Amino acid sequence: MIKVKCTSILLLLLVIGTGGCANDIRDRVDVVAPEGVLEKNEFVNILADIQLIEAASKNRVWRNDDVEKRLGDAYNEVFSKHDITERQFKVSHRWWWNHPVAMKGVLLEVTEKITQLEIEAR
Repeated sequence: MIKVKCTSILLLLLVIGTGGCANDIRDRVDVVAPEGVLEKNEFVNILADIQLIEAASKNRVWRNDDVEKRLGDAYNEVFSKHDITERQFKVSHRWWWNHPVAMKGVLLEVTEKITQLEIEAR
């Protein structure tokens, strides 16, 4: 009888604990970016461009002593291309990373976009 009560209490706590986590907006895949935050498709395109810049930097495509400056200039070119500011990017970056389930979808789309670019380049 005591074993049944303990099991019931543990199951009840598990259900309550799981239910509380499921309602956290950050754990939803279908979040909508608020005003001031880049929408998913735009953010995906910007992150894809940034990933290409990061890859070029890591592969030492730039043969310059001032790699940090070149990297900063490249970031600014991406921001200009997408008509955003560095601040807009940072605010959006923070917001999307605070929504991990949705961000996982963003990163998958970035990967797909880069893969498509590789295929087209061949």
